[in-house]
Amino acid sequence: MRNRTARSHRFTPFAFVMALGLSGCAQDDAPPSRSTTAPAPGATPGGAVSRYEIGEPEAVSGDFASVNAIRARPDGSLLVADGTGGELVLLDLDLGTRTVVGGRGQGPGEYQAPSRVWPLPGDSTLLLDFGNNRLTVLTPDLAFGATRPMLEIDPAAGVLMLNPQAIDASGRMYTTNGFSMNLPGAGAGGGSGSDSIPVVRATLDDLSPDTVATLAPRSTSRVEMRSNQGNRMVTMQRTPYSASDSWGVAPDGSVAVARAADYHLEWISSDGSVQSGAPVAWDAVPVGQAEREAWVREQSSQTVQTATFVTGGGGGASSAAGMAGSAARTMAFGGASDDVDDYEWPETLPPFTGRILIDPEDRAWLRRHQPVGAPFLYDIFTPDAEHAGTVEIAEGHTVMGFGDGVVYATFRDEVDLVYIARYSLPEM
Repeated sequence: MRNRTARSHRFTPFAFVMALGLSGCAQDDAPPSRSTTAPAPGATPGGAVSRYEIGEPEAVSGDFASVNAIRARPDGSLLVADGTGGELVLLDLDLGTRTVVGGRGQGPGEYQAPSRVWPLPGDSTLLLDFGNNRLTVLTPDLAFGATRPMLEIDPAAGVLMLNPQAIDASGRMYTTNGFSMNLPGAGAGGGSGSDSIPVVRATLDDLSPDTVATLAPRSTSRVEMRSNQGNRMVTMQRTPYSASDSWGVAPDGSVAVARAADYHLEWISSDGSVQSGAPVAWDAVPVGQAEREAWVREQSSQTVQTATFVTGGGGGASSAAGMAGSAARTMAFGGASDDVDDYEWPETLPPFTGRILIDPEDRAWLRRHQPVGAPFLYDIFTPDAEHAGTVEIAEGHTVMGFGDGVVYATFRDEVDLVYIARYSLPEM
């Protein structure tokens, strides 16, 4: 590890298509069992639920160009992936220290865009480096170990994208996209018009996916194909505030799915059994000018809104092979427009936004949409899928993860730098 160095430039990663697997990782025999924690008081279908507030932070540290992911380590330190700043940082909030792990480059122990970090069995860490098109295992002492490309070529299947969205305690990986992408088409489950989007799981030894859940299709996605200087291009652009199911994975591999149609939570166990909670009452928030401007600002400061895949005129695996080695640079990503009139806006916000996070008590956290200027609200669901209450945190403070009795959130300052704050986890 080395001392913090100045940033040379900014790079915004965009994890668009994801699949699974990493050779050289150890895997535990079995994940821990599901918690049987009783529902928090106040959870009554259709009635009022308890509301909790997160107070002042215990510690705050910054400034990061971005915080794509954090990983709480057993000693209380954090691994922070700053893809825009091009740094993987070991952060100690108590000591107020930050140390850059590894270095910027393309060789061993280096990375270009540290996009995500996840814990692996044995206190190892999986690092996704989108800039170098590779996945790397870090040992418990943060030494760089086994690596493999993010993109590989299968003559029959086309481009194999290895980019997990979630990992459980036994090292199994989860994604909402298939394992191959035959350019210029979309991968499994990702195209518009699909009846559903599968959440698939694979082990480290076998990349054959098992479907563990299905999500409602993203019917509001727009797909446009056009020719540009002899290249075939597929452009995808998300519609603002489109309602879609959200999901997350518990340490034992159970999948939490929030259904946007009537806003209820489902827990889907590893054996396929489903436990559904009652619908959650919520008040629709009108989409006004403030909400439109906030959405545009958020897209500009986070991931890119438009992704374009470029292939040569020949098509097929040969064209895919030509781009696989430098796919992270070959994919051309365009930014979101700054003009709110360039988008089609719904009348009201959907009930929730973002990914589901699982806290140490096996409770699911999901952010509810609020009017611009209001505090952020997180709906909390028990392991029985019931709505247990809501947690309020200051506007703009986004929950990123949990530690032993604590919750971590990020927020931006007036010059758009990102800070990490640690709070005591409310007693619920």
